[in-house]
Amino acid sequence: MIKRVKNSMKQNLLLNLIAILFIFISPSCKEASHHESNANQIPPQLKYSGIKYTSIDSLEKGLNFNIYSIDTVTNEKANVIEVDFKVHLSDLFWKGLKNQGIEALYISLSCSGKKTYTSPINYYSEKFLSLHDEFLLVKDGDRILNYSIPIRSLELTKGTHSLNLIFEAIPVRFKQDSLKSDLKEVDYFSHKPVASKTIKFQIDAPELISTSIEVLKFKLNTNVCDPSKYDYTFGGTGFPDLFWDVQCGDDYIYHSPEIKNVIQYTKPFQSTYFMCAPDDKITIRAVDFDKGPFNTQHDVIETWSGKITDLSIDQPDTFSFGNLEYLIVQRKLPNKAVDKRHKNK
Repeated sequence: MIKRVKNSMKQNLLLNLIAILFIFISPSCKEASHHESNANQIPPQLKYSGIKYTSIDSLEKGLNFNIYSIDTVTNEKANVIEVDFKVHLSDLFWKGLKNQGIEALYISLSCSGKKTYTSPINYYSEKFLSLHDEFLLVKDGDRILNYSIPIRSLELTKGTHSLNLIFEAIPVRFKQDSLKSDLKEVDYFSHKPVASKTIKFQIDAPELISTSIEVLKFKLNTNVCDPSKYDYTFGGTGFPDLFWDVQCGDDYIYHSPEIKNVIQYTKPFQSTYFMCAPDDKITIRAVDFDKGPFNTQHDVIETWSGKITDLSIDQPDTFSFGNLEYLIVQRKLPNKAVDKRHKNK
């Protein structure tokens, strides 16, 4: 009897150990299965309906462009065409490029409307590319990319338009530069792609506004900021060398001439005319010209941001904020303004 009880206890103990072991093993199997199932899924942020498109031309030899979505959206800065896509570069194709002395591929997009927009190259110091640039491919594999094309850059009239979007992989060769590990000096940047894809799609373009911005004057608020701190000459007793500039979205539109050693910019200048959507972000900056042997960039004194409709046409707007005692601005339309760029010299 005692022997049977002992055997029963051993069996129960063995079953309990097996159950505990199963508990530890089971989550590991589920976790492995979970990661494997996610490996080939499109990230959730790319899952939206987008615009229908058709492929009208393709030149792909081991490098494929897979479009996930095309859509028109308004981001924090501008009304844009947003493109989500994946680039697949096979190992065999990459080895063939390396044998030709090609060290990298730069992914470029262009879109044709009334005007053609081509994505800029993210150069550093004019001739250097960063190895961390998301549009620079330096090895085989997959890369998921996103690009936003400002609708204003196409200068479309309001309504429905058929557009062509071209994806290109541009071959790049670097100069030998052992001192810079992340930045590489470009020796060769071909204008002929090794792979490309053209697609056609339609968008409903918003109404664009043709406008320019005139800054009549602005003045530093000396109760808030010390103007002499912007003077980095020996002794430091001078005042800043002032100018102003304007941006639309991420695009740099215009900068005024500088006036040296002042706290007040009193001469009115008008920017070049540019196209923008009503929701595009307009940025006007008061700036100290400070690029010299001891400084690498200008000093931004104060920034105003808003929509183009926040600025009046019929009369100037006066803003007082931050480091500025006042900023007097007026918006101009082509049929209501004479361009003063040629008068103010």
